[in-house]
Parts: sequence; C-alpha cells; structure tokens
Amino acid sequence: MQRVGLFIVLGLATPSYADPVVAPLCELAPCVPSPVTIRTLTSGEQVGKITCKGGEKLGVDSARRTVFCTTAVAVDIDGFVVAADAYTVFHPNGRIYQTHVREPFAASLADRTLVVCGAGLVVLYDDGRLRYCTLAGTRAGTPRPRLGHGIEFRSDGRVAMLTLDEPHREAGLALPAGASVQWDERGALVGGSSPTRTLAGALVIAGEFTLYGGARLHTVELAAAANIQGHELPARARLTFHSDGTLETASYTDREGSADGEAWTDRRTLTYDRRGTITSSDVERYWWGRTR
Repeated sequence: MQRVGLFIVLGLATPSYADPVVAPLCELAPCVPSPVTIRTLTSGEQVGKITCKGGEKLGVDSARRTVFCTTAVAVDIDGFVVAADAYTVFHPNGRIYQTHVREPFAASLADRTLVVCGAGLVVLYDDGRLRYCTLAGTRAGTPRPRLGHGIEFRSDGRVAMLTLDEPHREAGLALPAGASVQWDERGALVGGSSPTRTLAGALVIAGEFTLYGGARLHTVELAAAANIQGHELPARARLTFHSDGTLETASYTDREGSADGEAWTDRRTLTYDRRGTITSSDVERYWWGRTR
C-alpha cells in the first residue's frame, strides 16, 4: 500500500505580505474547507518535504496549517515524484491531497490490486491511499478503462469513475467507448457523460446524464426529438425525471433571433406532474451580444 508520509511544519520566519481571505482551488471536488488566508512568499519556504516557491501564493487555514502552495523543485515522496511548479493542496492532517507528478508510478490499492499512473494530476485520501490519477497501465476486469484518461478509486479500492475503452451496457443504457461513467458507494451507476449519441431505453441522449442510484434516469439531454407522455420534445432539450420515471421538467430553445444587432434566445422551461400534465410554462430571454 502506498502511503504519503508528509506532515506540515509551517515556518513563519520567511518574509511575506498578506493577501485577502479566499476559497482554495481544487481540480477534483470536494475541496478542502475554506476560507483560507493567503500570502505571497518573497522567498522559498519549507513545508515538510515540499519547498514552496517564492513569488507564489501560500494559503493557511484558521489553525495556521498550510492548505496550498506551489512547489519550487521536484521532490520524491514515498514512491512518486511531485513535479516542480506543481500547485499542491494539503489535507488538514498535513498529507498531500492534490498535486501533479512528474513521471509515471505504481500504487497499491486497498484491495491489493496495482494501478500504474502517468504524469499529471494525482489525488490522495488523507491516509495516503490513491484516489485519482491518469491511467497509464492496463487493468483487469470490466468495463475496461481507457489508458491516458483519469480514473478514480474509492478508499476500499473499487473504481468510482473511469472513461470506457469499450462499449458497456448498464442500468438500461448502451454506453459507447469514450463515455465517462461514475458509480456510487454501493457500486450503482449514478451518472456520466457521453461524447456521442447513446441509447437510454427508447431515448437517444448525449452529453451529461444522471441516474437515481443505478435505476431510472434522473437528468439527460436529448440527442434526438422524442415523444414522452404525449409531449413532443426537441433534440437538445434538457430533461429531469421524477424517481418513478415520469417527466418532471423540460427546458429547450423555443425561439432565436436578433434585434438591433444583438442575438437573443428564448429558453422555455416546463414542469409536469406525474400524470404528464403541464403545471407551468415559462420563457426567459437570453441576450448574447452583438451579431455584427
């Protein structure tokens, strides 16, 4: 099992100047608690094995624990090399949460399987176990994940998110290779995103979708027009369903045009009861700036 034994010792002797209180930035949610107070380092500052780069921001929480900084030089930490100039976020216990690594490495998961990660973003749990990386080595099992794409693991080693390298059928969806999929703690499919048209029962969808815990659709975007409970809905309509599978809301472009050289779009949103009766219909106009 790979663990990162990095703990924070915050030095306060380095001259710096104070900046506003802000929320930290994280590439993978959730982020660490905010707000944090940031200061700009006038020279490098040591934080455990990490040397934080002078001229860059360093954030601390209310307990004066380091929340983030940018690395000055590459450093080997328990089996992987944190890159220089890597924006790095820390857990409250001082271990690395999110950073960028310079080169591939192998990590052992809680289920004792091995994963080979490539250079790029790495996210760790607060005990040092791997949560996310860019997959660089093949893995057994189905569905097969695509190399060169991100893969996320739960703390017990089960896959939480991946990009498909092969077609996959689950929860009534015929997902193509290239689609990203996510599972919850129980292993139920809860969402994802497809770059191409995907069959979801009688519907043809594309883009992001969510499900009610591996069962019925929750939100989708139509890739082709459809008749749902007697309502004709156009392609690119964004739909929400009740947990029993009946239509809850539909939102789509109703009209487009321009006035005085400025383009506009009317977006219609309808709500439905479980019998399919329209309970409200609203139109909002969006202005997109000048067309000439």
